[in-house]
Amino acid sequence: MADYNNVVRRRIEAFRSDEIVLDPKDLRQVSQEAGALGIEVAPIATSVRLGLAQYKLRRLEAGVAALGPDLVNRVKAAAVGTYLEGEQPSDLDLLLFHLREKSAAKYAGYKPVVAKIRTYENIEGSPYSGGSVGDPQPVKAFKLPERSPSKRRRPRIGILDTPIHPHPQFAGRYLIASDKGLLVERPKQVSFSGHAIFVASVAARQAPDAEFVIYPVLDETTLTTNSWDLATTMVDALDDDLDMMIIALGGATADGREPLALARACERTSGIVKVAALGNNGQNKAAAPKGTQFSELPANTPIWPAASSTVIAVGARDESDRAAYFSPTLEEAPWTDCTAPGTNLEGLFLPGQVWMADLDVRKGAIKVSDRWADFPAPGHATWSGTSFAAAYAGGAIAQQAYAEGITVRELAQTLFGEDREKTPTTYDGAPRTGLDALDIVRFP
Repeated sequence: MADYNNVVRRRIEAFRSDEIVLDPKDLRQVSQEAGALGIEVAPIATSVRLGLAQYKLRRLEAGVAALGPDLVNRVKAAAVGTYLEGEQPSDLDLLLFHLREKSAAKYAGYKPVVAKIRTYENIEGSPYSGGSVGDPQPVKAFKLPERSPSKRRRPRIGILDTPIHPHPQFAGRYLIASDKGLLVERPKQVSFSGHAIFVASVAARQAPDAEFVIYPVLDETTLTTNSWDLATTMVDALDDDLDMMIIALGGATADGREPLALARACERTSGIVKVAALGNNGQNKAAAPKGTQFSELPANTPIWPAASSTVIAVGARDESDRAAYFSPTLEEAPWTDCTAPGTNLEGLFLPGQVWMADLDVRKGAIKVSDRWADFPAPGHATWSGTSFAAAYAGGAIAQQAYAEGITVRELAQTLFGEDREKTPTTYDGAPRTGLDALDIVRFP
């Protein structure tokens, strides 16, 4: 365990070391208990739509030290399997355990609604920490499908990702949700900076009639966000008349539970269909290209928000119509809702010389490698990953709904909801979608 930039990073999870998210109802209790230890609970931000607030904890280390060394043993005993060899509870883990333990003992089992602020990484095209496998590659230029002349309202899809490169072929198809939505061009472009335009264009190839709204939730220099920023962006998007969100990012929790802020955001945006990447933590080493370096996350680790009961989780298929080697199988990830093509997909990309970058997950920092490729202007590429499978599936669902003259939510309800008459084992009977809908009831 290490603390870089106030973020605790373990093999399974990452979170802010000195911040919490808290239901205001429990502020008095948490402040009193923390205050008794000399810890200050200082407000940072409040979201009325989430019904939660963000707080900074000051003098946390000294305050927790007053609780005595036995607390560490109690925390580890209560969380068997959560801490791997060599990992120790952080000061925040100790405080949260103390708050919940004391409250439950005093108030007949009641525990305050308080949680960590989780760090999420982009589920980039490659789940690897190095090597050339998984890098975007130049491809011959192509045109996006033309929009139909229909005057009907077009489906509106939110892309929660990095800032977007203003590719000329994508002009007129998107809006940006903030002044930070456009990518800042740099002398040395790195591959991850092309993630949003690639995701959006993969979706647009399936949904040419859609309109896209870009939400730059991922920091383009670290490729991370946190559960608070993601959750508040999601609920604030309620103002933008979205039909769908495509979320090509995620993170794990050591206890396998859905993060508080994200759970609230998913619940309170229930009218918007949410499609998310299952994760690139599959471990099919027999099918992988030589030299592949796999994710450190076990394949059965839930990635949030994809694992949420309110989200359509999309895995990736390869060209042979089998599960891609980097995509967890249904047996490993039973929260999977569908699969879609996710290997060597074509999309819009950055132009010119692009350096391949790897994400040091432990430090949350980009490492620019010595690998590079030249992408002839205006920029086209092939890339693989569950990010792009999610984009493919989201676009296919949106376009199918538009073609049938129904809402995106109505089609999602038919495909994944409890009121469907019979779930098809495959959705490939409609070639324009290429989805494989599994026989699972996941969409409420």
